[in-house]
Amino acid sequence: MKKNLFISLLLALCIFAAPMGAVAEGNSAPSEQAAAAVQEAAPALTADNPDVKTEYVPQNQAAAANAPEIGCKAAYVADPATGKVLYEKNAQEKMYPASTTKILTALVVLENCKLEETAVVSQQALDLVPEGYSNAGLQAGEEISVEILLQALLIPSANEAANVLAEHVSGSIEAFAQLCNKRAEELGCKVLHFVNANGMHDENHYCSAYDMYLVAKECEKHDAFKNIVQMPKFTVPPTSIHPQDDRTYENTNELILSGSSYYYTACNGIKTGHTTEAGECLVASASKDNLNLISVVLGGSITDAGENERFSDTVKLFDFAYDNYAIASFAKQYDVYSTIEVKKATKDTASLDVVIDADITSIAPKGLKASEIKTGVDLNEDIEAPIKRNQVLGTVTLDIDGMRYTANLIARTDVEKQPYWLYNILVCAAILLIVLVIILIVRSNKKRKRAQLAAARKRRERME
Repeated sequence: MKKNLFISLLLALCIFAAPMGAVAEGNSAPSEQAAAAVQEAAPALTADNPDVKTEYVPQNQAAAANAPEIGCKAAYVADPATGKVLYEKNAQEKMYPASTTKILTALVVLENCKLEETAVVSQQALDLVPEGYSNAGLQAGEEISVEILLQALLIPSANEAANVLAEHVSGSIEAFAQLCNKRAEELGCKVLHFVNANGMHDENHYCSAYDMYLVAKECEKHDAFKNIVQMPKFTVPPTSIHPQDDRTYENTNELILSGSSYYYTACNGIKTGHTTEAGECLVASASKDNLNLISVVLGGSITDAGENERFSDTVKLFDFAYDNYAIASFAKQYDVYSTIEVKKATKDTASLDVVIDADITSIAPKGLKASEIKTGVDLNEDIEAPIKRNQVLGTVTLDIDGMRYTANLIARTDVEKQPYWLYNILVCAAILLIVLVIILIVRSNKKRKRAQLAAARKRRERME
């Protein structure tokens, strides 16, 4: 019985001391994230969220099965926020821009002038515009604000306004063209080379559809530009040289004119162009259900039926984009992507939900299936307590039809560390107690044996 008691005490000691080892860690598989239905009533695009890294990976984008046939020789349609391309045709080919040139002119002016500055109309600026080219009836010697000149430039496509602005910014049209080329190169344009400010035909004045998209994208960062290009008409205010209030002009972009057969309600600018050599050209923007698009068409024509392809093709492209794509939610902030057992944590807090730190919305084909979305979870190594709520523990990546989003994974709750100092004190105290018990048992056994020996000696003595 004494032997059994000793063994029981040792076994109790082993069981009590066993928790001093590290808690094992185990990661669960990422929870499945079902794609939200792609709806037209969409949230804001994740590209505007600085907490999410957004990357366009075109090789991962599925080809649209019902892309329209268009007559224009070159085209490009994309979302400027993410760079996702929804349609392109000969987008990198050398083309003539005609008056779509004026959007780069406007950009350079906005970046180098204040709207309230005054420029003087020179006779040379007027003489450089051949008869028959669009103008705003400006007269030599008139003092006109940069803002009014930009309206004349972008609404009725006034060629003399382009020349006046070029002279005001750079002193000459040639110097201004060089400034435009430098700015285009900074924007990433690969083909573009301009020799004037208004797009009058020249063999050395050219661009690509993609180049004009880049320029338009940058222009839309300026509120003044966006406000002007959606104006249906404007009037040149009277001046001392031309006191009459009779210079009113309609916007050449029929997509924004409600009385036009090409009127497109979602369109909000930007600029037309036409020369015999360039054909029919249009850079346009549209916004619908939080999906903003820029479209470029170059090299169009007038069909036998009298249809202007710069307008009809743009409408086709916008309709195609909005009919087939929308912004949808694919992850909500605090969605659980993994549940882990944290090392060195207390029993009550060791199981931790790892959640996403931001909402993720994306442009995607309508009807996209959850199985077509790739999700990757990358957790940090050696995650152990203590952990604070919202502490970054890794990243999650969602690949959605060519768009790749990477966001942080964070701890949903605090994780407390095991109090090892108290635990070890208790273990040591228990060990000490057990040792004392063992010592007492040993001493008791020795005392009992001595008493037994003494009693045996007394019995022998009586017997003798």
